[in-house]
Parts: sequence; structure tokens; C-alpha cells
Amino acid sequence: MKSTRPKTLRADPADLAAMTPFEAASYWFVRHDVGDMGTEETRDFESWLAASDEHRRTYSQVNETWTGFEDSADDNELRALRAAALAIEPAPKPWRRMVGIAAVFLLGAGCASILWLVGARPYPTVLSDRPVTNIQYMTAHNQPTTITLEDGSRVTLNLDTVVESHMSDRERHLTLTRGQAFFEVAKDPHRPFTVSAADQRIEALGTQFDVRLDSSRVEVVLLEGRVSVNPVDHSLLDTVVHPPTHVDLTPGQRLVAKAGTVPVVTSTDAARATSWREGWIVFEDEALGQVMGELNRYSDKPIITTDETVRQLHLSGVFRLGEPDRFGAVIQELLPVTARPGPNGETVLSRRESAANTPP
Repeated sequence: MKSTRPKTLRADPADLAAMTPFEAASYWFVRHDVGDMGTEETRDFESWLAASDEHRRTYSQVNETWTGFEDSADDNELRALRAAALAIEPAPKPWRRMVGIAAVFLLGAGCASILWLVGARPYPTVLSDRPVTNIQYMTAHNQPTTITLEDGSRVTLNLDTVVESHMSDRERHLTLTRGQAFFEVAKDPHRPFTVSAADQRIEALGTQFDVRLDSSRVEVVLLEGRVSVNPVDHSLLDTVVHPPTHVDLTPGQRLVAKAGTVPVVTSTDAARATSWREGWIVFEDEALGQVMGELNRYSDKPIITTDETVRQLHLSGVFRLGEPDRFGAVIQELLPVTARPGPNGETVLSRRESAANTPP
């Protein structure tokens, strides 16, 4: 059978540095197949391969996937894949079109390992000889709790949170469908630990991290270890033409991902950001309206105001959760507001009379 693998032009060093591991593995796979690599390019490939375990693993999976598919596919299958690959529009850089073509061939092989590489692997997936154990955990309003999974990992669920656990002999996968949870992952190099929230997947091995889901907004804070965050809700075409954004977090970093936008990573005090587990919450220059909304999650007696100028005041501080009366007493010392009890047990904030005509 005549080879259907595409030929390509060489990429320059800047292009190579900008490639994702999957793009680079596809590029080197095709360069080897073309068979015109010189000594210098061979050294570049060997350096890329030796740079990380991820590079070696990705290249091996790309190579094995094609080999297995080529051995079993018939000419009609390969012709269909070639037509799909060549339909990709030319890109500004020739190597990008080549990588897209290679990706179509590799994805067409239907191999789960390659789908995993590009972030298109569906969850939950049964990867073991025994069925996946599915358990749902829920917390009510004002009722956080900590659970211990069968592998020894601990998950602390914040208020009004739903987490689904899918455990097998070869994977540990959890889905956060609502709320916030803190994960303390037991080390097990043979069973990846992943958490899905909206269109993001967080992968970790032996680490501590916090995930919060608000509608389609996902926030990840890493306290210890290392995690990678990848989008998972992509079509095949999006995956080939626009490779998913891959982000590795280190301790003390926060990632915020919103649907349809590029994730934003910033530095943070991770211990303070996850202090809700200890019954405290930290605010740093937050609008009082936002502060009230967050504190009201933890109490049946809300803090309210009818004055929009009060909601626009900004506040920093550390406060005990579930104590609106205490918050009302403290806030009067920090901002030009007055706190008084309402008829139904709520705490009502208003502008202090002496400051009523003062802009916020």
C-alpha cells in the first residue's frame, strides 16, 4: 500500500518553541517519515525528545497510533482521511498546515490515547476490567463537609456543592457540577486524578488544589504540588485547527477560565484563598456588594442594603464565616456605614449619617 503520509517544510527554531507537545510530536513524526532530516535537525529532534517525559510519551503515542492504524486500515479509509486532511485551509506558516494534516490522520485512527493528548477524551470512561464506581456527594446550604475517597484522597465540599466520583482500577475522575471543593490527592502514579468543571479538566498527581464553579466560570487555586488545566469541550475541527490551551500551575497561582476566552493566571496567597475550609474568608479590595454576596452564602441571616453607594464601597480584611452580627460590628469601624438588625434577623447596612453626602 502506497504511503499516504503528508510531506512538509521545515519549521524554524522559533516555530518549534511555540508548538504544543502534540503539535511538535506530529511535526517530528512527519519529518522522520519524509526521510530527509540532516544531522543538525536530528540533533534538534533528540534535544526536544530529551527535554521532558511529556515529549517522549507524546511522540511515542503518536508514532504507535499511526503504525497500528496503517497496519489495519484499508485504502478507502486512508483516502477518506487524506481528503479530510487536505481540506484544511493553508496556514501562514507551512508547518502549521502540515501539523493539522498529521492531526487529522492521527485522530482518524480513533485511538483513545491520541484523543486524550488533544483534550477530546470523554469522561467518565471505563478503562479497567471492573465497572467504574459512581458516587454523588452533595452539601446543602450552610453545610460544608469533608469526604474520604476509596483511594485515600480527601475532598472538602463547600456549601451547596455537588461532586460526582468515578473511580476504577486505572483512573480517578471527579466532576464538579456545582459549587466549590478542595482536593487533597493521594499519590498513585498508576491512576491519574482528574477533575472536570464546566469545559475545563484539571489533572493532578499528589497535590492540593481548590476548584470553584460559578455558571461557566471556573477558578482553580493551587496550594501544593502541580496541576495542568485543559479545556475539554472542543469539536474535532477546533482541536485540529486551534489546539486547546494547556496551562501548568505551580503553587501560589490562580487560574480563572471563562467560556470562550483564554484562561488568566495570576499569583495569589493560596493559603488565604482556601481559608474557607477553616471557617474564614479573605477579601482584598473587594466591592462591599460582592463581599455581602459571598458572606451570605454561609448564613441564613443575610447582610443587606438598599443603598447602591454602600455596595460600591471597597473592603479588605479577614472575616469569620457565618457570623453576620460580628461582621456588622466590624464593618462600622472600617467603612462609613451603620449596621442595624432587621425585623427578620438580617443585618441592614446604610450610609453613616455624617457621611451621607460624601462620595464613596
